[in-house]
Amino acid sequence: MSYVSTINTVGYYCGRFSSGFFGEPLNSFSNIAFVVGALYAWRVWRTNGVGDYWQLVLFMLAASVGLGSFIFHSMPTPETLLGDLVPIQIFGLALLGYVSLRYLRLSLAVTVALLLAFFFVRQFWIIMMPLGGLGGGITHIPTLLLLGVVMFAVRRKGLLLWHYMAAAIAVYVIALLVRAWDIAVCSSFPWGLHWVWHLLTALTASLLVYGIAASPPNPTLKRDCAKARSPLAPLQGLPQFRKRF
Repeated sequence: MSYVSTINTVGYYCGRFSSGFFGEPLNSFSNIAFVVGALYAWRVWRTNGVGDYWQLVLFMLAASVGLGSFIFHSMPTPETLLGDLVPIQIFGLALLGYVSLRYLRLSLAVTVALLLAFFFVRQFWIIMMPLGGLGGGITHIPTLLLLGVVMFAVRRKGLLLWHYMAAAIAVYVIALLVRAWDIAVCSSFPWGLHWVWHLLTALTASLLVYGIAASPPNPTLKRDCAKARSPLAPLQGLPQFRKRF
């Protein structure tokens, strides 16, 4: 299967060179970044001693995004496409729900209403927008905007998580720009840029789950927001991370 047929059938990207399981090597294996980010967040969660097991659910959901995308790009069909898209939506909704309840202290009823409103608004947006807009990235615009709104709400409460959210938003914007250029470069660079999109969105998700693990919402916990690590901590801790694993 050539990259042209892939674009025309199940997605808006290039980088497939054969019909085999590993026909998209870069697009497939770049998804490992989601798992790596989730594992690092788990490591921070374990050393923080907070004991909020709902965070583990978020980490697993972040890893499942990479797993679903790996399966799709290994076997790109309309059926496996659902396995790519559904984990993304579940992770986004779960993250929004967690931040709303734990950090913003919204009631359960308000949180559920917010989740339903976002879900239906995003579905309406997807229906109304042109197929393949921004290389398919146009469907992510509502998520980006909502992430910005939530970031400002978290910032108003003086919680350190907003720093990680701001960094995630910046990376997310760059990822969308990369995805918008993907199809344009396919003719001259058949590998495309979709694998870069994976790496950048994995970094976006990793910053969010790491921020949650490193900056607990309750300042009375063992490691409160004032003692949480800076956004540069993942880079500072990499040598130790490699030794332990």
